[in-house]
Amino acid sequence: MMIFLWIVFTFVLLVLTFKYYFGTTRWCKSTVKLNGKTVLITGGNLGIGKATAIDLANRGARVIIASRNKEKAIQTIKEIYDKTGNDNVRFMYLDLMDLEVVRQCVEQFLKEEKRLDILINNSGIAGWAYKTIGLKTKQNYDLIFGVNHLGHFLLTYLLLDLLKKTPDSRVINVSSLRHLWRRSPLRYDRGPNKDGILYPDLAGYDTSKLANVMHSKMLSNILQGSPGCSCPVMVNSVHPGLAATDILMAPLKSVLPDTLYSIVDPFFRFISLDSTGGAQTTIFAAVDESLNSVTGKHFGHCRLAWENKLAQDDEACQQLWDYSMKMCGLT
Repeated sequence: MMIFLWIVFTFVLLVLTFKYYFGTTRWCKSTVKLNGKTVLITGGNLGIGKATAIDLANRGARVIIASRNKEKAIQTIKEIYDKTGNDNVRFMYLDLMDLEVVRQCVEQFLKEEKRLDILINNSGIAGWAYKTIGLKTKQNYDLIFGVNHLGHFLLTYLLLDLLKKTPDSRVINVSSLRHLWRRSPLRYDRGPNKDGILYPDLAGYDTSKLANVMHSKMLSNILQGSPGCSCPVMVNSVHPGLAATDILMAPLKSVLPDTLYSIVDPFFRFISLDSTGGAQTTIFAAVDESLNSVTGKHFGHCRLAWENKLAQDDEACQQLWDYSMKMCGLT
């Protein structure tokens, strides 16, 4: 009996410890208002992105939700209005799987908008997308790397001039704890592999999330080094923590029997954050006054977080930047 109780106690302690480190967060306490400011958020129609959009709309911002799912985005916009009373929320079509569509989105944005105060590169996909969408992007790059990094890289690059013209603007790249899992340096063997994917080493969720952090680092370095520029754009990356959003729950539901899923689902939700909790660090990076002159950093739990050593290598970050420019047709 004592052995059984000890096993139960140990299990509960491990679960609570796991929840504390991965499934909890500090809450953004800033009360900053964003009246007159414009926010562009990718994937703001569901999950953490939706929770972020609701918060920023509640602060008075003009929020533009960039997504390829117009129907869901329109539903989200209605929900935001019902919750916040903010009728200055718009939809803009963006498909990060196709770099040409990214260019078209930016062209539309620059025609319609005069400022961009906050760019949140939030949209992301994980391994389930290989089965539901396919293996590669329109330009034949790995699907997950293409959506999570390359599409956002091009979007950010093409919006840089407007960001520079907008005082105190910020860019936030939403990464993940899993960026720590990539241990080997990125390789740029062009390929293609047997599936026709160019640069096959640049594949998978962990690699794409590492690229988000490295992108933030390099862009920050470039902006700080611009002649006569005192870094007018703050660029940081964040990880939301473990959140029970569709990006994690949908794969579980698709592979587990209904009975087992009915057991796993509440347990997983107990040890995880909900979407609102998962949005807190993104919101913190977007609005908190303590970050007015902070750039090139990585945050989690609304504070500085561990970074993969590969993201601290300036030469590696420069190399990723150079190849991303090439892959996006910018050089």
